Amino acid sequence: MKIGEIEARSGASRHTLRYYEQIGLISSQRRTNNYRVYTAQTLQDLDFIQRAQSMGFSLGEIGEILDAQRNKQIDCAEGAKLIEKKMAEITQKIANLQSIYQYLDEERANLEASAARQLELQRLSNASN
Repeated sequence: MKIGEIEARSGASRHTLRYYEQIGLISSQRRTNNYRVYTAQTLQDLDFIQRAQSMGFSLGEIGEILDAQRNKQIDCAEGAKLIEKKMAEITQKIANLQSIYQYLDEERANLEASAARQLELQRLSNASN
């Protein structure tokens, strides 16, 4: 497949495909005219990359996983450990975001209460004049 076809079939832009190739996530063969040619495996790799990114894996982590898969150095148990680790990271992010949300909600409530007190003081001041 040429770059245009893999772009259309994967949804990844030419820029993205070239970048992924540059950092080693995917590979291509070069024809004598210097055109890139991709295999069906590249489509599978791109699908994995997109799914892994949607689950919060970084391109570095994805590269490590792809390398391990290509070199037959990862099994299902190790894959499960990677997913468990990512789930723990996500759980921590959720806890951090909930803490930030609670803080912001409290600050919003304090500011609303302060604004209401200022309005009431202003109303009382205007009424006494």
